Amino acid sequence: MQAIQIELTEGSPCPLCGQPLVIRHSARGDFLGCSDYPACSFIKPIVTTHTIEVLGDVGSDCPICGDPLQVKKGRFGIFIGCSNYPSCNYVYNPQESLDITCPICKKGKLSSRTTASGRTFYGCSNYPECTFTTPGKPVVKTCSYCSFPLMFEKKFKKGIGLVCASSICESRKKRKHEIIRPL
Repeated sequence: MQAIQIELTEGSPCPLCGQPLVIRHSARGDFLGCSDYPACSFIKPIVTTHTIEVLGDVGSDCPICGDPLQVKKGRFGIFIGCSNYPSCNYVYNPQESLDITCPICKKGKLSSRTTASGRTFYGCSNYPECTFTTPGKPVVKTCSYCSFPLMFEKKFKKGIGLVCASSICESRKKRKHEIIRPL
């Protein structure tokens, strides 16, 4: 006996009653259902496929345990992690590294990171030795108030402006900022 797999699409006949199938929506997602509902209760989930850009790290060795990395799906989406989970919980995290040297430790480079809530910030790659961070994209420009060598972009009503990256600068307390791009 051979199993025959039939792909069902919207408009194809219901295998139970012959009526056309329609796409239905629910809190758990979309599905194909018979148009003769409630007389016929045939339903079939719609298979969704995810297209992701395969990074060079898939299939390479885990830097912690040496097992291969693979594409996985979690509650926050698709990610690249170690195949030896739960013994090894390594997750590949690509960070946008900027070619800007940290103004505090002068050893690390600034790279983009995300908080648990999903906000992007920029921090020193030499963490935890250096804890320098900026809430916006850093720009190499000297502050006219305190001569700090770095500023960051911030969104204002009038456009995107530059703000000093030093947390103790007096210019951060004033409302006048240099607008570099109007919105």
